[in-house]
Amino acid sequence: MIKDIQIEDRFIGENHKALLIAEMSANHDRDLNQAFELVDLAAECGWDCVKLQTYDADSLTVPSQHHSMKIDPVWGKDYLYDLYQTACMPMEFHKPLFERIREKGLMPFTSVYDPRDIDFIEKLDCPIYKIASFEITFDDLLAEVAQTGKPVILSTGMATLDEVEHALEILDNHTSGPVVLLHCSSCYPAPVESANLSAMIAMKNKFERHVGFSDHTIGSVVSISACALGAAAIEKHYTNDCSRKGPDHRFSATEEVMKTISDAAAQIQLARGDGVKKPHPDELQNMFGRRSAFALSALPAGHILSENDFRFVRPGVGVPANQKHALLGKSLIRDVAALTPITYDDIE
Repeated sequence: MIKDIQIEDRFIGENHKALLIAEMSANHDRDLNQAFELVDLAAECGWDCVKLQTYDADSLTVPSQHHSMKIDPVWGKDYLYDLYQTACMPMEFHKPLFERIREKGLMPFTSVYDPRDIDFIEKLDCPIYKIASFEITFDDLLAEVAQTGKPVILSTGMATLDEVEHALEILDNHTSGPVVLLHCSSCYPAPVESANLSAMIAMKNKFERHVGFSDHTIGSVVSISACALGAAAIEKHYTNDCSRKGPDHRFSATEEVMKTISDAAAQIQLARGDGVKKPHPDELQNMFGRRSAFALSALPAGHILSENDFRFVRPGVGVPANQKHALLGKSLIRDVAALTPITYDDIE
């Protein structure tokens, strides 16, 4: 069993509910009041964490109009630099948002994209670092984050197992805290058939790390399915209004979806149990449904039992039907009345 991870008052592990991470992404719309509303919504929906993204346009790219910088019109901008300039959260929002998240009883943290921003984030007392899927091959960033010693959540969208292994080696070699992997399909939105949830299990088996799921599909079904498969964490983009302008609102989860996932995650953890195959105490009252030996006629003490003497019928209060060998050829040590159970106490 993989060792539990404790981060402040939250636990990540096989015997704990999936850690639910509400991803604000660009849905703050560069409006602090809008961002506060999203924090409050995550708390109302029963999620555990609110995650921000710490970058500006210069963290990610350069102000070029080279043809490679051209992007799909669905993002609302023509070039990458303009998109990131519009979508990034103002740095001055971080401190009040961290405070608001903690006031609501949730845990704040952020994704970091540029090693130059780590000092800024460290001053926020950020308990976890998130590495986005797009940065999994940015070795310099991985090394700098690892050296904080904080736990790391590493998204693996688009990555091969070899790339994940390389990233883990960088983190481990630079003394990272414990690492949680998030399986992910980096499509926005992601088709259900791209989810490939079985890859969570493959990564968990290969790397012996806790593995969760970063969900970009529409709706709640895939997140709930990931919980049922043992996801250690679920991350989901969310919004208070899918019709708002902005690059991410269109594929983000609504309040209803967030509540559905939260409720299901709690129920699923109860349903998953401890993995030990044994009767639940509530089942024991139904043992009458099993068969056991009942005498077909009055049988005196000293009688040698044969197949003609008993029948296996309900309830299961005598010798069980799979223990026929314990009866045949055995001598009774006391009388057994007709149509009553034959028990182990009745035979030698």
